[in-house]
Amino acid sequence: MATDLEAARLMVLRGAWAIDNDHPEKTKWCAMAKRLATDACFHIADEALQLHGGYGYLKDYPLERIVRDLRVHRILEGTNEIMRVIIAREMAK
Repeated sequence: MATDLEAARLMVLRGAWAIDNDHPEKTKWCAMAKRLATDACFHIADEALQLHGGYGYLKDYPLERIVRDLRVHRILEGTNEIMRVIIAREMAK
């Protein structure tokens, strides 16, 4: 889980760097970062929820909010399916 989180962080940093430096592949890298980060983090949160068992669903634990919020982030700013279309379109250029 830690490895996946670090990989997602690095991809997001690469996308941010591309925007800051007006890199020609910034659209592709940002779409890749958004898709990878939200999918990886949702998987990580789901694994953490499994470790907590039923307690992970209780509002007493911050994990409940993390799982709920990550589901939304996979939809906001373009669904991950749309991110895949953007990536494919950019690679086909």
